Amino acid sequence: DIIEANRREAPARVGAIAPVDVIVPAQNTSLEPTQTSFLQALNIASKITRGTIEILNDVHLIKAGDKVGASESALLQKLDMRPFYYSLSIKTVYDNGQIFDAAILNITDETFEGFMATGIKNIASISLAANIPTIA
Repeated sequence: DIIEANRREAPARVGAIAPVDVIVPAQNTSLEPTQTSFLQALNIASKITRGTIEILNDVHLIKAGDKVGASESALLQKLDMRPFYYSLSIKTVYDNGQIFDAAILNITDETFEGFMATGIKNIASISLAANIPTIA
């Protein structure tokens, strides 16, 4: 939870591989009317409204897994959009000389109780099979 809370926004940089789809919503931008040719080069429908450019429809600009191009990066920067997020990713956990998979951090109380119940059942089964009475 602490690591997810420290996740940071990041701009789309030229040449980076997009981890998610980037959709530019229909909006009234702060771009000057001289920028319409820039949007037309990206096949984005727009019109001039009150001295600014308005994007008419949502635009699927970048697909996940594609490289970010110079035009797409420039547009997102002009619109002040930071579509990507970066954070730490835990792969393994080191504790007292042992290395564990990161999935060990996702164990809940219910999961732990289930492991304990299974262990107690196994001890009771072995005890019954060996004719050794136990409290389990």
